[in-house]
Amino acid sequence: MKIMLAIIFLTTAVLAGFLYLLNDVNASDLEVTAGGNGTLWDSYTPKNVEIKAGESVTWYNPMVVSEPHTVTFIKDKNYFPPPATPFSISNLTELKSVLPFPNIEPLIVSSQNGTTAVIVDNARHYNPVAIDSTGKNVTYLPVNGKFSMTGTEKFVNSGWMWPKGLVPPGVAPINNFTVTFEKPGTYHYICTVHPWMNGAVTVN
Repeated sequence: MKIMLAIIFLTTAVLAGFLYLLNDVNASDLEVTAGGNGTLWDSYTPKNVEIKAGESVTWYNPMVVSEPHTVTFIKDKNYFPPPATPFSISNLTELKSVLPFPNIEPLIVSSQNGTTAVIVDNARHYNPVAIDSTGKNVTYLPVNGKFSMTGTEKFVNSGWMWPKGLVPPGVAPINNFTVTFEKPGTYHYICTVHPWMNGAVTVN
């Protein structure tokens, strides 16, 4: 009889603790995976989440292979960041590699009017960054940082998030990204590496 009472008491305590945690979930407790293993490699899980204003969502990459993903909010489609783009430089500019390898040459796509167009990686594609409603104020965010979003931003990007322990050498060790949603609304996002990946956060 005493054993049965002890089991009932223990079960009740565990259930009570579980219900307490469910009722006390705060912003930092809500997590979404960016990518996954097997058939989930190109999806967010859960794809759609619902929170209250002032709460946060944290995304992380759980994959077992070195595959990057981003969490990118784009209010203006013109702000989709290509991974690389041509930049013009003077034909008098001499480009020298900082790497000691013998088989390197810049990719030049055109030469006219005294300028040369050279393909350069786009920092806004790879790094955590936010662009305000005017499109003029660009803020680079800390790695694995937290961002408070009002919904007026033209562009907010997590940067390339890698699985922990699988970040390539020389790449920013981004593993997660947290956004606090200040105002109600539905916030759609995609992965810029795999643009068919999409999700949404509904803020009440």
